[in-house]
Amino acid sequence: MFRKCLLAGLLFVVLLPDANSQSLTVDTYSNQLLFNIFQDQPDTAIRPFLRLYLPSLLEKKITPADLGSSGGSKTQYSFEIHSFVFTTHPYLNSRITNGKIEFFCRRLHDGKGIQVYDVKLWLEFNELEDAEAAYSKILVAYDALTPDHKFSSGNGYRKAEFSDTKATKGINKIQFRITSDNLDKHRFKILFETDNEL
Repeated sequence: MFRKCLLAGLLFVVLLPDANSQSLTVDTYSNQLLFNIFQDQPDTAIRPFLRLYLPSLLEKKITPADLGSSGGSKTQYSFEIHSFVFTTHPYLNSRITNGKIEFFCRRLHDGKGIQVYDVKLWLEFNELEDAEAAYSKILVAYDALTPDHKFSSGNGYRKAEFSDTKATKGINKIQFRITSDNLDKHRFKILFETDNEL
């Protein structure tokens, strides 16, 4: 009996620091949904895409707070959208038909590269049940992370907004919507955005 208690105590002491260091926040979960593009090590599935189209996300780390607005003279840059399309998600275990991350960018004319100023995640589903299950899974995850939320619906969509009022850096405000596809009523979509009105 003493050996079992000693073993349990040792496991508790060894595993406790790992459990605390891996605490999930709105920022960490949002980054997982976005393939960790704003982290030091983006997911391996998206690295070749970033290397080819958005090397600034691999070389210098920025956060959505650094993305800024589209102000300034239009002669200094041109607008671009780059989309990363996938059929499986490394962190969201749901049956998606396909998904994409849209990167809204400004290509600087002074030759200094490209800046990402907004990012959106789309998940598409052929079945309403699959879309509802994924929406519920995301909703439950964020609801456990922060009490500051708002739910609304209108004109064929449902929207959930979450804010982490304790966080000052990273992604601390998100919203996601579930809706039917405007062009094909037999398909369904979830849109994830890194901002909200809370």
